[in-house]
Amino acid sequence: MASSARVTSVQAITDFKAALLTFCQEAKEVLASIEMENRRMTDWVERDRLSYWQREIRNRQEEMAQAKADLFRKQITRISGQHPDFIEERDALRLATYRLEEAEDKVQLCRRWGTRQLPRAIDEFQGPGRQLAGLVEGNPPNIVLFLDRVIRSLEAYLELGAPGARDDSAASSEVPATKEESTASESGTVTKEEPS
Repeated sequence: MASSARVTSVQAITDFKAALLTFCQEAKEVLASIEMENRRMTDWVERDRLSYWQREIRNRQEEMAQAKADLFRKQITRISGQHPDFIEERDALRLATYRLEEAEDKVQLCRRWGTRQLPRAIDEFQGPGRQLAGLVEGNPPNIVLFLDRVIRSLEAYLELGAPGARDDSAASSEVPATKEESTASESGTVTKEEPS
């Protein structure tokens, strides 16, 4: 069963092809930049951030050790008979403890994101991304080549002329089918032959 399409403008298809070609080029560029951004993000999480927070753990351990030493010194002066308050030292130790825990949490987050969550998110993108890349790859892409063939076919069809658009004079100038019909039409009378 043949199907038909109602095409009103070949120029509209040509314009669509040009817009599609522009889209394909832009999509290729965007996909390439996303790929580079994925690599950059992976490196940032796995290397830069992880090493930064590991250094911060060491720095914050030193801060915590310093805060503990300051608090201990204040407590020793109390033993010697003085009654200093060590609210500042306790607050400094509490803050140093919080900052150390924060750095340790960040290291765990970097490891989790670097080994599991970020690769999973990138994989979720890459499936549809590869499909889109498959559609827009090539120079020109296959979909543009297909539209070229459609346009050529439509133009060839228009050159032939649409069926049913021929002159009606061609239908009236047909030769009568039988000799009897021809003599009857010349004499002005129409006779019908009955099929036997």
